[in-house]
Amino acid sequence: MSDTTTTRTQADPATTTDAGPPAPAGRRLRLPGIVRGKKGTEDGMGGSGGGSQLFRNAYALMLNTGISGVLGVGFWLAAAHYYTADAVGQGSAAIAAMKFLAGLTAVTLTGALARFIPVAGRATGRFIFRTYAGSSAAVAFAALIFLLTLDVWGPSYRFLHGTLHGLGFIAAVVAWSLLTLQDGVLTGLRSALWVPVGNTVFSLVKLGLLVAFAGALATTGVFVSWVVAIAFSVIPLGLLVFRRLVPRHIAATDGKAEPPSLREMGRFLAGDYTGSLFSLAVVYLVPVLIASQVSSADNAYFYIATTIGGTVNLLAINMGASLTVEGSHDPAQLAANTRAALRRMARIMLPICALLFLLAPYVLHVFGADYADAATPLLRWFAVGAALRVVMETYFAVLRAQSRTSGLAWLQGLLCVLVLGLTLLLLPRMGLTGAGVAEISSLTVIVAIAAPKLWRVVRTAPATATPEDAPPDGDLADLGTPKARTATKESPKWALRDAMDSDTLQLAVQLNLDHQERRPDIRPGPVTPPAGTRMPTWVTKPPSPPASASQASSDARGEDDSALQADPYPEAVDLAFEPETDLETDLDSEPGSDPDPAAEPDPALLVHPDQSAGRPRLTPTVVVLALLLVAAIGLYWGPVLGMGEADLDRMGGLGLISVLSPVTLLGAALLIGVFASLLWLERPHKRLLMLTLLATVVSLHALPAVIEAEPRFATAWQHLGFMDYIDRTGSAVPDLDARWSWPGFFAAAAFLAKACGISDLTEIIRWWPMAIQLLYLAPMFLLLRSVRASWRAKWSAVWIFVLSGWVGQDYFSPQGFTYLLYLVFVAILLVYFRAPRMLWANRRPGEAEVAPTDRRQRAVLLGVLIALFAATVPAHQLTPFVMLGVLAVLVLVGRSELRGLPLLFGVIVVVWLGFLAEPYWSGHFNDLFGGVGGVGGNVTSSVSGRIQDGSSSHKLVLYTRVLLAGAVLAFACWGWWRRRDWKYRERSLLVLAFVPFLGFGMQSYGGEMALRVFMFALPGVALLSGLALFPRTGATAKERDKDRISLAPLAALMAGLVLMGGFLVARWGNEPFERIRPGEVAAMDYVYAHDKPTVRLLWLSNDTVDNVTPALPWGARDMEKVNYVPTLAPVDPVLVGGLVKALKDAGPNSYLMLNKSQVVYLQMDVGYSKAWPTRLVENLDRREELKKVYVNADVTMYQLRKEPTGKVATAEPGPIGPQITWTPWSLVGALAALALIVLLTAREVVRVAVRPSVRQLRWLQSTFWFSLPLLAVVLASLIQRFITMGLN
Repeated sequence: MSDTTTTRTQADPATTTDAGPPAPAGRRLRLPGIVRGKKGTEDGMGGSGGGSQLFRNAYALMLNTGISGVLGVGFWLAAAHYYTADAVGQGSAAIAAMKFLAGLTAVTLTGALARFIPVAGRATGRFIFRTYAGSSAAVAFAALIFLLTLDVWGPSYRFLHGTLHGLGFIAAVVAWSLLTLQDGVLTGLRSALWVPVGNTVFSLVKLGLLVAFAGALATTGVFVSWVVAIAFSVIPLGLLVFRRLVPRHIAATDGKAEPPSLREMGRFLAGDYTGSLFSLAVVYLVPVLIASQVSSADNAYFYIATTIGGTVNLLAINMGASLTVEGSHDPAQLAANTRAALRRMARIMLPICALLFLLAPYVLHVFGADYADAATPLLRWFAVGAALRVVMETYFAVLRAQSRTSGLAWLQGLLCVLVLGLTLLLLPRMGLTGAGVAEISSLTVIVAIAAPKLWRVVRTAPATATPEDAPPDGDLADLGTPKARTATKESPKWALRDAMDSDTLQLAVQLNLDHQERRPDIRPGPVTPPAGTRMPTWVTKPPSPPASASQASSDARGEDDSALQADPYPEAVDLAFEPETDLETDLDSEPGSDPDPAAEPDPALLVHPDQSAGRPRLTPTVVVLALLLVAAIGLYWGPVLGMGEADLDRMGGLGLISVLSPVTLLGAALLIGVFASLLWLERPHKRLLMLTLLATVVSLHALPAVIEAEPRFATAWQHLGFMDYIDRTGSAVPDLDARWSWPGFFAAAAFLAKACGISDLTEIIRWWPMAIQLLYLAPMFLLLRSVRASWRAKWSAVWIFVLSGWVGQDYFSPQGFTYLLYLVFVAILLVYFRAPRMLWANRRPGEAEVAPTDRRQRAVLLGVLIALFAATVPAHQLTPFVMLGVLAVLVLVGRSELRGLPLLFGVIVVVWLGFLAEPYWSGHFNDLFGGVGGVGGNVTSSVSGRIQDGSSSHKLVLYTRVLLAGAVLAFACWGWWRRRDWKYRERSLLVLAFVPFLGFGMQSYGGEMALRVFMFALPGVALLSGLALFPRTGATAKERDKDRISLAPLAALMAGLVLMGGFLVARWGNEPFERIRPGEVAAMDYVYAHDKPTVRLLWLSNDTVDNVTPALPWGARDMEKVNYVPTLAPVDPVLVGGLVKALKDAGPNSYLMLNKSQVVYLQMDVGYSKAWPTRLVENLDRREELKKVYVNADVTMYQLRKEPTGKVATAEPGPIGPQITWTPWSLVGALAALALIVLLTAREVVRVAVRPSVRQLRWLQSTFWFSLPLLAVVLASLIQRFITMGLN
């Protein structure tokens, strides 16, 4: 299939008769995107080729980018070879300034040239000349201002002083302006093939001059050679434009073009020019700023990296320019061309970006080893940014083609502010890599805004069939010629053949049991939805008709025509989350068929004017709620931003809430009130709901990141140590820690950090909880598509999910990351792979219909599921079992068609546990599996076992957690009951909510099983809780009458206030000892500085067997060198003899640490007195054997005055993993396991992706029987391993 959308015109009978004999059949090779002229097409372009002219211009511009990029690399390679780094840095700085000044008009006017040249008509020549003249005058004035303020731009521009040099620089800026505008003119004239010609001449000449000037102009040769070469391109192509191309364009568009008015161009330029200035600042001002803040050598490294990255960016920009031209030339094909451009750019850009990311050090090493060492991470960030720019530049091109430049200006302005602000913020902290991080972060924000809008444009493209004469890829070759219509023959045989070829055949009912979207298994039950209620999307969604000019114009204005055929009831199912679909006109038409354009919609299905389902209007109520949202954010964050470490030191037993201002708490309550009020509106205001939801997530999870001086939570710091060890040694050592048997997360994080040049990850772990919580929302929204519910129920479910995310496993850890994979896993499973038979019987199904997918899409989604599970198995111990349990139960209850997947996943997880995680269970079999089946003991240790000693206020925090979890679970059960009362049956959500409770039958998981069970159950529990508030879907008149008088939003308000207050207590109640203090970080740096060859650090614990995790930033570095020894903290602070003895037993180079976080833990969670730490220090100070070696406000460290005799032990981390004990049985089992995994994977792919047939069925049966002996061999091998190594 071609990714170009094509149209087929009906031939006029008279024309067809005189068409002459058909051309001989055969293949004709042509360049991609180039179509020969045909009758009935404009200028030989368009026709059935559809997007051919789009790709012709784009390929020409990409060819220009490739040639310029290769020759540009050669230019800078030669510059690095023939010139010093200072000379290259000075020349690159001058070139950057020249481009920036010329771009003030040149770059900003290229959009206008692409937009208006296609429709300029006879005024094309005047339009181009006036653009040249105006741009030259403007940039000359800007260059003069730059020269007058030369001293403020840094030492790199010192050589431009003097009259002669200044005049030469002004001429260079004007010349570069003309060269830049010339490319836009050629593209607008649809003659982009001349662009690579001119730029190739320019690149070759400047390369030759660079070498020639190396001896004579050792300092300025780089800049001079660049400037002189411009004339060799501008002058010849200028003559070509005005003498040949412009007259030809005028002749081709004579009588067809409608020249724009001055007002129209002014409105366009007002937005486009403003936005382009912002874009110009991003592209050119960042290098200028960096040149003014770093050395010339560092600027050379940055300039080379940004030149290579910018060259790749031009590929997306080139496609955008071509899309703008074609969208202006033919607005009716804008949506089709946009879809084609996105598909083609994905094929081109993704491989290029991946190669650039992987080969970045080798590419830069061509310029020298220093370039590779300094700029590799930066270039990798630019490679990722180039992939993101595909979406952004495509959307910008659509906005230009639609003349919607105000939105373009806003987005480019936001991008400019983000890039410049983050660059200034991160450059001093991260060096050159900070500029790459700033660009990626900014592009991510813009793409998140643009992607949904671009999707709405793309989905309006007509799903027309590919012409029969089109080649397989749409542009590389012709497969013969169009069929010549033979003379009419009159006979029953030919009449039947004509009938079979007619359009009326598409109206026939065709049952196809192979494609799920055509299965006739939807049957109306006793409570059939009324006419107009939203039906399954695969039933109601007809093929879109070809876009008309009027439709295209409405699309260009951004209007939504769905209001004419929307749901007649505001409470329709899935209204807020499903895309608007037209009501059915032809349920059984084949995809790609053209419905009758003259067919009139059923008047009974049209909505009333006051019930339009279009975009919600900006009513006074919405404005007030938006202002209240702003006020809530201000009230919440205003006092918080003024807090510091002194305020945090005043925290009591309730944690962070005890020091928050009442104004902050009022802001939190107002956030809840705004969201609940939005649920009271008649129609969903999705943007305001989303903003409120995002504000809630940020407000709840960014508090410590904003207030505290150091990233929180001790275990997050320890995980940095895992990455540090992998980065230093490239290996995992299972003997150091049990988590080394699951090193997937740490290895991947270490690779990404090193690839991106991030050496200090403290800021990553600071913002990780908030970022991962925001990412959790994406799969949750996808999961909502599987539920048959009202928009209020769906938004409430996500809201409850956010307010119940207090478990605290979102820190930088494998659990937090694999939980994200789990959410994506269950969302894909329930949306795309649920059993499609939704029978409306006595009880209506609670699940929505399965999203329609073809076999190729299902194969890709199946691959995603397998990849998600395979990525989870080596990363975490618990998450794969929850995934497997949910999948298996869904299969058992008939809610998933992937019947073979549980067996495959079971084999994968058992093989990893039995072979690759051998050090975890070898010799500890009873400890590992001793808790299996002990449900009561596991529940007790996870719930009541955690609430024993400690202060009364801290016990309140623990009781709050238990009560919140119990209340939400009870609310979910009530939601199931209310749905049952309204005749809905729920199975999938029950599986999600209660299968994780099987974890209590495994083990206590260190006393944390209850928290993990609640976390995994939360998606299903939150959805059922949302249904408890809004159980109805509005499918019947009775339900709609009930919804009109419902007080459920008030109940949501009360529940939200309770959950918000409970969150602040349950989530941040442990903050007094979970926060990391600056003095503790400094003390650990002291320990790392004295860990040669090893060091033992004694810390105070109330239980040296079970409580082995200190409350300090431990293990962040040198994990094999620092031995953390838990030492019993004496209840009586006078009895310090045990501490002294422990220090002596530890041997030489040992320290005893008393840190404030651990002391606060002993006071709050164990019950030590407030005066205990002061008295303990006093008694330790009296011991003559001890001396203080490090003291600050948060830490006191002691060491023996006289070190014990003996040699300090060397670091012995143990053998490198994975550690597998090979026996004959193990070897056979491993080979059988590998073969079994491959066989089961292939079997599931074939069952999903291959069309059902007798051959497929026989293959599936034979592979099933063949897999049984392999499975028996694997199980026997694992049993033998467990018996021989686990029990010994």
